[in-house]
Amino acid sequence: MDKGREDASSQTGPGLPEAGGDAPEVTGSVEYKFEKGVFLLLLGLCAVGLLVVGFFFWYVPTVGLGNIHPVLPYVLAAIIIVVCGIVFWGAIGIALSLIGGRSVTPSSRYRGFLVKLFLPAMVLFGGLFKIPRIKIERAFVEINNRMVRSMVAGGRRFNPEKIIILMPHCIQWEDCKVKVTKDVANCVRCGRCEIAELLTLSNEYGIKLFVLTGGTIARRKLKEFRPDAVVAVACERDLTSGVQDAYPLPVLAVINKRPHGYCMNTGVDIAAIKGAIEELLGRSGRPTIEVSS
Repeated sequence: MDKGREDASSQTGPGLPEAGGDAPEVTGSVEYKFEKGVFLLLLGLCAVGLLVVGFFFWYVPTVGLGNIHPVLPYVLAAIIIVVCGIVFWGAIGIALSLIGGRSVTPSSRYRGFLVKLFLPAMVLFGGLFKIPRIKIERAFVEINNRMVRSMVAGGRRFNPEKIIILMPHCIQWEDCKVKVTKDVANCVRCGRCEIAELLTLSNEYGIKLFVLTGGTIARRKLKEFRPDAVVAVACERDLTSGVQDAYPLPVLAVINKRPHGYCMNTGVDIAAIKGAIEELLGRSGRPTIEVSS
């Protein structure tokens, strides 16, 4: 278990009642919050690091290029400046989104910078400075969600039949004998977990719901059904890797509840799932994820 998981697992709550008892109330879960300062520090380090790398990419070949033609070093410098400028603008936009609470950049474009460039670089710098990876992942999930919401606010809408909900299998009560990963409709709605409520939402909105055993199956479902948007529930690590794998597909990510730690009897805020669906449909709802700075 990595350091981030140890930190989160220490915040666990009471156990579930035995079979036949009342439906369990999911409480005492890990609190969903992230530190803006850590994210902004790593974002700044990434941007400065890129500037340093760009300088050396210009400086080292300058002597050789100058021997070929005196203009070539300036051409290379112009290209590097343009690239660095675009990336810096992306970093500024992401930072302002984090500080101001809403996206201020063309989200579909700069979401690519966040997913493909800044996240791997921030994980690298975070490792160098001993920053728990879970803090970076929480911030990534929040910024990704803000950018997806900005896409919707900009006029993009999704049809219910082109949205899917992906749930981890650990949401199912661990002693349940019903196989819902093959067909979620097999659920007998005993109330011990939230699958029955999720089925109700799925039927209400006409959205496909899947309970998955891992990332490989999730990728298979995306390839099979080719949705336009996804509502995904998992832990921070799995959500982060899932958003990266699904890009450029818009994913509204909801961090699960873990009253018993990772991968066992986890839960989900049904209101957050409903809010995410409503927002993708262009209605008034919003995912009710509480974030503390």
